[in-house]
Amino acid sequence: MAPLCRQGAAHGERTRAEGGVNEAQHASYAAIRANLFLGAHEAIGDWAAFPWHSVRGEVQAWKPHSSQALAIDVFGTIAAHPDRDIVLDALARYAGLPAGGPWEVLLEWSDPANLLAEPRPTQVDVLAVGANAILVIECKFTEPGGSCSQTKRIASGRGAGLAQCDGAYHPQVNPRSGAEGRCALSAKGIRYWDALPAVFALDPEADHAPCPFRGEVFQWMRNMVLAHELGRTRGKQARCIVAFAAGGNFPTEIKARSLDWLPPLQPVAPSPLALSYQAIIELGGEASGSPTWGDLRAWVDGKVDTVLAAKNKVGRP
Repeated sequence: MAPLCRQGAAHGERTRAEGGVNEAQHASYAAIRANLFLGAHEAIGDWAAFPWHSVRGEVQAWKPHSSQALAIDVFGTIAAHPDRDIVLDALARYAGLPAGGPWEVLLEWSDPANLLAEPRPTQVDVLAVGANAILVIECKFTEPGGSCSQTKRIASGRGAGLAQCDGAYHPQVNPRSGAEGRCALSAKGIRYWDALPAVFALDPEADHAPCPFRGEVFQWMRNMVLAHELGRTRGKQARCIVAFAAGGNFPTEIKARSLDWLPPLQPVAPSPLALSYQAIIELGGEASGSPTWGDLRAWVDGKVDTVLAAKNKVGRP
């Protein structure tokens, strides 16, 4: 299969307006469609303009282990389903938030207000906004969570061979920029440490060694802080949900068994809700009663089985 490259792709869904897409790209879109649950297709809209995840220009959503595809399978189906509001009301209640639609579901959403002042706003896998509540949903399949880039060694130029942060939250000088501060990102104007004291019981004026947001906790923190800021600015209750595939002993499934590894939270701050895709689908089935949810559960379980079978095959001597 020829890989689909995002650069230069024509706009429009094939069934409507893919006339300018070449034959190889048609094949690539077909492969992506084949890897997505049919009930989720309507949620994509413009297939060529959709922000597909890519590696070196190649879109990954046609691959069975694609985290983006699995997120679309479940939340795209919810978004396109006639019972969307019923299902999201059930999910909101389970998350301890007030129900109430209408609900809007946004896939691959970036904050236009850039509340955290990031150079590139965090791209949220799924944002669900109701009349009274906001769900910021991070989606995982086989991959671990993302970590902060500032501890990576500078490849070239000023400060080459050094890291912009030494891995601790304490006064230091960035060898690339010369900026001083406890956090290299704060010195660049990014507001994580401005906003996170409302969520985490940490003093931004104190030193922390190592940094409490080293490793995978960094990505969880970003989504939790963004959820808080969205709720604060929009006057709604908000919570971060981490959706993961169960049954494969994948990294996020393991981490979800206990959240004791997170830094301490403020007493009034909600913890992230780690919830399997299968549990989310079950909530949908209980709330809606549509046969779609049974079909979707079988689809998700089938993907998990496919990925595990491939992994076991590779691991054989």
